Order: sequence, then structure tokens, then C-alpha cells
Amino acid sequence: MTAPFLYFGYGSNLDEARLHIHCPSAQLVGTARLADHRLAFSIESRNTWHGGVADIRPERGREVWGALWLIDHDHAEPLDRQEGVFRDPPAYQRIVVDLETAAGDVVRCRSYQVVDPHPEGYLPSPAYRDTILRGAHAIGLPANYLRGLETIGHNGYAGGGPH
Repeated sequence: MTAPFLYFGYGSNLDEARLHIHCPSAQLVGTARLADHRLAFSIESRNTWHGGVADIRPERGREVWGALWLIDHDHAEPLDRQEGVFRDPPAYQRIVVDLETAAGDVVRCRSYQVVDPHPEGYLPSPAYRDTILRGAHAIGLPANYLRGLETIGHNGYAGGGPH
């Protein structure tokens, strides 16, 4: 049996119910911070979310907070499929990031980044933004980061979300 892996979720996979669609083994380890990156919406989901979806882009002095999940190895491929790793062209690619946990520990784990980010980005749908906010509140991200998430605009699309 292959060991479970650590995964940093920062978009819709902040929400446990959303992540459990493809990775029912996922267990929340805690919150974590990715330094020198910003949250962006640099790719468009036309079929599922109907708007921009989250990405992490390097930017000195910024930070992205998210969820650190422990996931069984058996769910690595379903997570890759959810993130569009195997599409042609791929939507996201696996990356390795070093995070700082709320306790101050440094942890290396898997995350995903958009392969071909659109420089101006896209507004997320209300459903996508609400999924991020629901997850962020549930796991207890820092209040100042939550306030920033709450200011993210949306495209007004009625509907959207995984089926």
C-alpha cells in the first residue's frame, strides 16, 4: 500500500463536501499559508462552474491561505482528473509547495497550478465563490484573509457547480 499524501486546497477544494466528491478519504489536517503567491482566477470553467476558477500565481509579499488535507493514495488519480491534469491541453499541473501551518511548521505538499493562465483572469460564478467562502469559513481561515475573499466579485451566472 502506498502512503497517503498531503494536499493544499485553496479554491473550491477548501470545501470538504466538494473535495469528498472525488476524494472521500480526505481528512483536514489544518490551515496553512503559501507565501509569495496570490489567489487568481486565471482559467475559465465553462462546463462545471461557468466562470473563473482559482489558481495560485507567484507574487512576492502576498499570501494564499488554504486547507492542508491528508488524502489516500488511491484518490491521487481522481484528484488529478478533477483538476484537468489529463486534458488535452491540461488545465492544471501538479506542483510541490512549501507551506507554513498555523502552528508555524513548514510542510511540503502537493497542489495544482494553472498551466496556461489568462493574464487578466475571469470573474468566478456566484456558486464557485460561495463554495470557496463556505469552505474558508468552515476550516477557520484567518479573519483578514476571509474579508479579502468576501470582496471577490462574481459574474452573476445563476447556476453552476459539480453534478
